[in-house]
Amino acid sequence: GVMQKELGDDYFVIPAGLNGRTTLWEDPIDQYRCGQAHLIPCLDMFDPLDLVIIMIGSNDMKQRFSLSPQDAAYGAGILVDMALHHESCYGDGGPNVLLICPPPLGPVSNTQFKYQFAGGEEKSKLMHIFYEQEAQKYNVPFINAGDYIHSSELDGLHLDADQHAILGKVVAEKVLEIFS
Repeated sequence: GVMQKELGDDYFVIPAGLNGRTTLWEDPIDQYRCGQAHLIPCLDMFDPLDLVIIMIGSNDMKQRFSLSPQDAAYGAGILVDMALHHESCYGDGGPNVLLICPPPLGPVSNTQFKYQFAGGEEKSKLMHIFYEQEAQKYNVPFINAGDYIHSSELDGLHLDADQHAILGKVVAEKVLEIFS
């Protein structure tokens, strides 16, 4: 809502976030959350799109996946590639893509996610390095959300309302830059 308000009536923002979503990994516990499986149906549902914003990867840091921050970035890069090469039924080719690296996980040691994200805090602090490399590889704009916001101290994973507001304004500014 913040981004839509900042952009105004000339833009139409379609929120398609989903808690627990991973880049490429099927989660045997939090099922039906694989970004790769959702992306094309989502793109087709809202076709044609001018811009797809991809911010994903925090859930790749779940201990059960044993992934590196580089693996999460590679997964995000595959999603970027899929979006860029998505064939619109309107014949315009794929949409523009903005890649956003999620902020590092906050303290999870005293939260409900203590065991689920064990080791993820430290790994997530390195994600931005590899996400930026993926953005460069695919020649798409990039935001490191960790430069602007932080994960909630309540659970170490999600964003508090004030952080959503900050990120919404940052992303809106980048969208305006992309289309200027």
